[in-house]
Amino acid sequence: MRARRLATLVVAAIALSGCAANGDPAATTPATGPTPSEAPLIPEPSALPSALPSDVLAGEMQDLAKLAERLAQQLPVQRRPAPVRVAGSSSQWQPGAAYRGVFADPDIVRFRGRWYAYATNTSHLRLPTLTSRDLVTWTPLSDGSGRRIDPIETAGWVRSRDGGRDLWAPGVDKVGNGWTAAYAAPAGTQGGERHNCIGLTRGPSPAGPFRPVGDPICYGEAQLGVIDPDVFVDEHGVAWLLWKFSGVVHRRPAGLFIRQLNADGTGFADGSQTRELLTLDRPWEGITIENPSMVQFRGVTYLFYSGNSWERADYATGYAICAGPQGPCVRQNHGEPLLSTASTGRLGPGGASAFVDHKSLRLIYHAWDRVGHMRRLHIASLWQRDDGTLEVIDPG
Repeated sequence: MRARRLATLVVAAIALSGCAANGDPAATTPATGPTPSEAPLIPEPSALPSALPSDVLAGEMQDLAKLAERLAQQLPVQRRPAPVRVAGSSSQWQPGAAYRGVFADPDIVRFRGRWYAYATNTSHLRLPTLTSRDLVTWTPLSDGSGRRIDPIETAGWVRSRDGGRDLWAPGVDKVGNGWTAAYAAPAGTQGGERHNCIGLTRGPSPAGPFRPVGDPICYGEAQLGVIDPDVFVDEHGVAWLLWKFSGVVHRRPAGLFIRQLNADGTGFADGSQTRELLTLDRPWEGITIENPSMVQFRGVTYLFYSGNSWERADYATGYAICAGPQGPCVRQNHGEPLLSTASTGRLGPGGASAFVDHKSLRLIYHAWDRVGHMRRLHIASLWQRDDGTLEVIDPG
């Protein structure tokens, strides 16, 4: 079974204010608006599908004929993943030493036999980057002389403390003949709150250096803006950007969105439109959903996300099955989280990114050692059932 895209959703455009601040005199966000041919960054709200098309597998009520068809197909072999226990004891960012300190909202890529993991700013680094050969031992990115590297340069629109080291929830992937790293950062203030935008950068390798490209991706009508970018390249080589929209108070809840990138990963593709994938909905999700991560594994498109407050043990990770990158996406596991404090024994498991490790599906995520102290790296191992749903083999 190959994941298929639903016909284009009908959406009505609302004014995109770029990074305008709706008249707030304290705002310092850059004013970059769309060209007349651009679709709005956030479309008007519309009802999201609650069921998948009949040719997409999902859950216990799946058509048995479709299930039999899937079992008869030549799907890639799935290997039962061995548990991964991240090693190391140093909480100090020291090249050459196995790191086990703060590493929140991780993203991961593999290149030439080496894993690269990226996280929200820590240790005075804008884009803290760890490398590993085995997923177990992780060491800070360094140059040939053993000095640590901060591989990203921020754009001029970033308004941040400590030399721009206020970036978080990065997403990195190979797009075209280079690598795109996306990040969220404050572009100013609005209503007394930091107003966030997404920036894109390009580099020659997963180790960078990443230099700013294009304009900031902003939405001025939402006080907190847009955050948590994920760069995803689908099975056809098409690149996409996913992100969290922070919502508008008393008007629209937080949600997860996607839009196609151009072939060189420097901005949105000409003629592309934004699609809404999920909206805040379930009780366990609390005040928000965020940190989207998309992956395709054995013919199924998955969307993982975090819900609730990242500062609490109630933070958790849910997932949906999608008909394709543009949706529709429908929550699985009866709408309950896949990773939670209760199910994993890890406190507030979230900020997850999905990845394929040879023939296995895994999730790299953070969890508190104790709430409010340190969010550390973990890697969960998953198993795809015959109907496409997932179970956790080991929480990591």
